[in-house]
Amino acid sequence: MSEDNKKKSKKKGRKGLKIFLVVLLMAIVISVGAVSGIILSILKDTPKIEPTNISSTLDQTSFILDPEGNVIEKIQTLEFRTIVSLNKMPIHLQEAFISIEDERFIDHIGVDPRGIVSSMIDNLKAGHIVRGASTITQQLARNLYLNNEKKWDRKIKEAYLALQIEKVLTKDQILEGYLNRVNLGQGAYGVQEAAQTYFSKNVENLSLAESALLAGIVKSPSKYAPYKTVSPENFDSTKHYEVGQLDILGEKYIAIYNEEAVKRQKIILNKLLELDKITKQEYEEALNENIKENLKPGQKKIKGISSYFTDYVKTQVVNSLINELGYTKEQAEKELFTGGLKIYSTMDVKLQRELEDVYNNFTEVLVGNPSKIKGPILVDWRLNSAKDIIDENKNIVYYKQENLLNENYDLVIEKGTFDIINENLVIKNKKLTPYKKHIDVADYYTIDERKNLVSHTVGSFTIPEGSFSVNESKEITIKSSFLNNNKDFYSVDGNGNLIIKEKYFFRSKDGIVQPQSATVILDYKTGQIKALVGGRDVEGARILNRATASQRQPGSAMKPIAAYLPALDNGFTAASPIDDVPFYINGKLWPRNWYRGYRGINTLRTSLEQSINVNSVRLVDSIGVKTSMEYLEKLGIINREHPEKDSFITSAENGSSNDENLSALALGGMTKGLTPLEITAAYGAIANGGVYLEPVSFTKILDKNGNLLLDNTPKETKVVSPEVAYVMGDILRTTVSNGIAGRAKLSNMAVGGKTGTTQNQADIWFVGFTPYYATGVWIGNDSPKITISKNSGTAAQLWKHIMTRAHEGLESKTSFNKPAGIVSVKVCTQSGKIPTDLCAHDPRGSTTKTEIFVKGTEPKEYCDVHVEVPIDITTGKVANEYCPIENVVNKVFVKRNPPYNPAEHGGIIPSDYQYSVPTGICDIHGPNTHIDDPIDDFFNEEDDEETYIPPNYNENNDYNNEDENNEN
Repeated sequence: MSEDNKKKSKKKGRKGLKIFLVVLLMAIVISVGAVSGIILSILKDTPKIEPTNISSTLDQTSFILDPEGNVIEKIQTLEFRTIVSLNKMPIHLQEAFISIEDERFIDHIGVDPRGIVSSMIDNLKAGHIVRGASTITQQLARNLYLNNEKKWDRKIKEAYLALQIEKVLTKDQILEGYLNRVNLGQGAYGVQEAAQTYFSKNVENLSLAESALLAGIVKSPSKYAPYKTVSPENFDSTKHYEVGQLDILGEKYIAIYNEEAVKRQKIILNKLLELDKITKQEYEEALNENIKENLKPGQKKIKGISSYFTDYVKTQVVNSLINELGYTKEQAEKELFTGGLKIYSTMDVKLQRELEDVYNNFTEVLVGNPSKIKGPILVDWRLNSAKDIIDENKNIVYYKQENLLNENYDLVIEKGTFDIINENLVIKNKKLTPYKKHIDVADYYTIDERKNLVSHTVGSFTIPEGSFSVNESKEITIKSSFLNNNKDFYSVDGNGNLIIKEKYFFRSKDGIVQPQSATVILDYKTGQIKALVGGRDVEGARILNRATASQRQPGSAMKPIAAYLPALDNGFTAASPIDDVPFYINGKLWPRNWYRGYRGINTLRTSLEQSINVNSVRLVDSIGVKTSMEYLEKLGIINREHPEKDSFITSAENGSSNDENLSALALGGMTKGLTPLEITAAYGAIANGGVYLEPVSFTKILDKNGNLLLDNTPKETKVVSPEVAYVMGDILRTTVSNGIAGRAKLSNMAVGGKTGTTQNQADIWFVGFTPYYATGVWIGNDSPKITISKNSGTAAQLWKHIMTRAHEGLESKTSFNKPAGIVSVKVCTQSGKIPTDLCAHDPRGSTTKTEIFVKGTEPKEYCDVHVEVPIDITTGKVANEYCPIENVVNKVFVKRNPPYNPAEHGGIIPSDYQYSVPTGICDIHGPNTHIDDPIDDFFNEEDDEETYIPPNYNENNDYNNEDENNEN
């Protein structure tokens, strides 16, 4: 080639290269622009961040504590987390995470290009992803602001956010945020929670081996968690090594050792050695540490205590945040579960354990060895010929299991109660109760090995609304459109019965043991709930807290708070006479007493001691229904401002069926009823000198920074004076010592209280108090249609057993604190007034006794009920002026006020009627038998009353040498 041609060729080559370079540059610019545009587009959707408040953005575990600050329960949530500062984390723990997750953490700017290249090479060599390239800062950014979707746009956002975080935070701040946020399996987030979850220790106490184990979890929390959980039925001792047991949402699980975690741990230890973060000796010691033995699963809640108490704490916390701080319900619940709250409960853990133990041995406490009893225990059931449980109207309450379900737990609908018409399934069977939007299936029962009746709930059919119809005769038609899409819904067996598959309805496999029971122990001086059990459990199943959320009719336990306490504060005294004679409502004889007939005149005290129904009704009738309700409002039973929050039904709420009546107020026959907590708190006001304290389950809440968020001081309401409360309490004391509640007596401890039994013994109660606690005990079946085979004395027996244990180690107190304004005075039990000589000559013996009074309410008048009357002994009638003197004897009688005439009450005669003044006058002696010494003015009691002065009486109307303890 010539020189010119060579020059031309070179020029062309240079020109071509220039063109190529220009094109390449343009392509690069265009590509960079395009990529930049894409990146900018992606970054537009990146969330705005404030890296300086990382800790405050983290969800934190809330704790329920006892009054001393000991943990009772970590509140269940998706992420358990407790924030700790970096200086509490051991250096070897920090190094373990850095070494395996981001060994150049200290040097990079948030992303690690070298790490990215190394990751790509390793992944290409392996043919699959064996390691990631995200730095600790990127992981923190992802955990805080992004999700775990494996997309390129997420990686770009992640890198961008990491760069932003590195600009404003130090490496220590980033590492602290990461170690408090990272997912370490078993619901543990952050190293403190992981240390507690796997080793039951704080993070500062972790060894090198344990720290390396935790660092290994990050790669795959499900694969490398140090232990896994299995249910007891899936545990195999030949394959599994048990490291502990856990309670998760009320279910028991076994924690088993996971060997994969230790394999991963060895990789971390080797990496630490490789990077000179640990010595060879430290490495060997860590390898030789027995991780199996170290593992000790941390408990989310204290062992041996059910969740009844803490569940109620959570409810009260949410309500308080709403009512006191203005939170919405959603905000309150979020704060409870993720706000890192420290909630100081009122629980006395020792007392709670004692109560739980009593309920764990419920059967043995009340009936002894169940094997000697023909089951079911404590249940008074009625059975039909098929052994189904029926009510008094012969309606089936619970089917026997075999009568409802077959061996596969499919529902059996008998031949003749169904038909298939135009491909529709038509059913009319008493096992099904149709409603507009669902079809309920009947429930069934079984008997367990401890002779308990167990009720099993069966839910509604899972049939969409519109796929069935119901006619006026309650005939159900399940449409062909549903049946065609659910071919396995039903079949017909060889006997012609319809079989509906179990998958189409819920069945409570474990069921609920019956009868149920609930107890509340309250410190009435502070309003603090000290112990609480809301039911007897089967395998830990806690569906309903009967102590706080189940209203049951209180029966006679209502009498002290709705009848007797208001009466004592409205003109009545403990000595007021009340005549137990027939009472009528709308012309109908009502109520009946628990005993046969009527007993006549009794003091108010005796009326409650003997739980006389008629006299309780007379009291409420006398003071008025409205007055009774005013006291129930003060006692926390009625909420006039928010009636939807109480269980008392007023006439304004329901004009035809409500609790504004004598039955509900005097006898406890309420429409809904009361919870054990409500009635216990009301009795607590009597014990607390007449001051009602709204019961609380927690005293204060601290936020995650330790600041006081809420001080839960109980609200106080003065119900009656201390003096009236003391008299009421003393009447309840003698109801136990002298009355029908004797089974509640405690040795060396004063007790006041009252039994309660509802109609047919569906519910039995004892509510009472000591100088230390007020406690309410309820026993009954969840279905009130099944009654209890024992009376309320059984509830008193359980109360005594609980309170005997509750008072162990406490100082003996055989009386209640008496206020200054109480006086003791002798009275006549028939009049409630100052006795006369005639009171000592009552045919039954002296009717004089010592009674206590609020000073100023003691009687000022003399007894005018006892009168001396001349009787003709030949007729037994009042002597007339013609009766022979030798036939006439002066006798002492009771003059009733108002008079009682059996003829006006269908011939009903109260048991004390024989001691009343005879109404007849002698009719066999007339003028022809007149004698010279007639009996004149024999009924002039006023003259006697004016001249009689009882012995030992002073001008202040006080008796000398009398004491309330001698009142009986």
